[in-house]
Amino acid sequence: MAPTKYHRFRHGERCDECGARQWYSEDAIRYCRNGHRLEGFADHEADEDAFGIQGRVSRKKKERRQKVAVKLTGDEGRELYLEILQSILLKQVCWLVREKGFPADFEEIVRALWALRVRNLPLRESGNAKKRRRTGEDTDMEDGYASGATSAMFNTQSDGTTGESSDTNLSDATTATWAPDAARRWKLPKLVDTLALCYLGCLVRRLPATTADFCGWAQKGDVTFLAAFNDIPRNARARLLAQYHRALQVRDHISPGRLQSAVQELVISFKLNFDTVFPSLNYAPILARFITDLTLPIETYLTVKHIAEILKTDLSYPTGGKRIRTMDIPEVLLISLIVVSVKLLYPLDGIERPPRSHEDPRSTKVDWTQWQQVMRNDTSEASPNLLRGEEYKVTSEDVLSMDTTKLDDFMDWFEKTWIRDDEPKTAERIRQPFQGQGRLTDASKPNKLPNEDKDIERLRSRYAELNGSMGVVEPMPDPEDPENEKKEKQPRDFLPVWRTQEDLPDAAMALYSKAAELASIPLSTLIRGTVQVERRLELWCIEKRKLAHERGKGKAVWTGDDSD
Repeated sequence: MAPTKYHRFRHGERCDECGARQWYSEDAIRYCRNGHRLEGFADHEADEDAFGIQGRVSRKKKERRQKVAVKLTGDEGRELYLEILQSILLKQVCWLVREKGFPADFEEIVRALWALRVRNLPLRESGNAKKRRRTGEDTDMEDGYASGATSAMFNTQSDGTTGESSDTNLSDATTATWAPDAARRWKLPKLVDTLALCYLGCLVRRLPATTADFCGWAQKGDVTFLAAFNDIPRNARARLLAQYHRALQVRDHISPGRLQSAVQELVISFKLNFDTVFPSLNYAPILARFITDLTLPIETYLTVKHIAEILKTDLSYPTGGKRIRTMDIPEVLLISLIVVSVKLLYPLDGIERPPRSHEDPRSTKVDWTQWQQVMRNDTSEASPNLLRGEEYKVTSEDVLSMDTTKLDDFMDWFEKTWIRDDEPKTAERIRQPFQGQGRLTDASKPNKLPNEDKDIERLRSRYAELNGSMGVVEPMPDPEDPENEKKEKQPRDFLPVWRTQEDLPDAAMALYSKAAELASIPLSTLIRGTVQVERRLELWCIEKRKLAHERGKGKAVWTGDDSD
């Protein structure tokens, strides 16, 4: 008699009566090892005619186990966040030095500023650091790029990239929140602070770069900012908490005035915490560039310098006072001076104000209708491609009317900015409708740096059209009144003050909008800055007339000149 062949039950099964785990088959009936009959099983002999007609055997696929990274919290999470910000800052500095020709010592300057920015953050010290502190040695970091810092206060909404208003208010900044209180540490730096630190490095090095330049480089994707989250290594990104994800994921653009606000906050905090003062703006080349980009007459440059001397402005960021006015921001003041100078020289309200003589700078007039046409032609005919840095302005209606070149540019920007390589399923679903459809236009054209010769030629063409439309205004002397020795102000000596956007006429609206866009500030901020400059000029005129009146009475008046 052949020995009985026992089989093991499947995992989790056993005999209901005795709990045996082995069974055997006899006469097409299954029994457990102890002889209890098992229900629900019938074994049939395979028929020779049924050979090869059995059904397909299917096996259940095992689900792949996804490795979930451990989220770093507390000090470790904050240190990882700072290391990521540090790497982003290093990429920005390297691009500025390599592509924009910034001096080699620019990296050292930004490195020192970063060291100051994280110095007051409570660091998680190692054993050697604690030992050095106990022995009284200096614990300052030798390497400016600190690798670890923490902060109990971190507000992702203050970054201005995930929930801010597009109209940043630059007129109500105060220094009260930046008091160097030992019980209140600095907040963790934000992503926009990396661009602000680079800009402060330009101030230290006296480089003629503006916040609008940095915003433009970031919008075009040249400098790492909008897609910075995609460049973070996958293993580091997986260990960040959700609040740091929100801090590193920015909108599709930088709101006007946001970078200016971040720079002003850093300037105040550096002054209060480390008594660090930054030099004034290297305004001469910036002023010339603003005027040429706006295609304004060269007389505007001299008028701006004269008004700046009258107001005694030094074009440096304010570091004290309970309230900072809009015109105290250097770049806002500079573009406001340009607009005010244009209003004085070439009226924007359509009312002709004849000069008193040919020496009066108001002896020429600008055809603002022709100026608007020149600026529109320059924008529309510059390139057939989609304007880089303005892809976020494209709407669903624009997509339906776009040509092939601009649509390809928009899809390239969308893929570069929003599609990450670590999510292949998402990328595959987005790319699927476009599989097998190669780009019909050259993708390298919009990414090339602008041709300097073409820019100069376009600038000459714009000024040629402007000069051809300018006219001469015949002078008209003041009427002589021998009975009244006191000369009264004529209507031509007054200009309107526009305090809101609704007050601006068409020509003024075009100039104000273009100037605000050029300086990367909200239009309301520019209007507020021009009103403040005009008020300062009005007070200066009142004071000047008062001094002249006192001299006429024979009173001794001190004019502030000690040369005698």
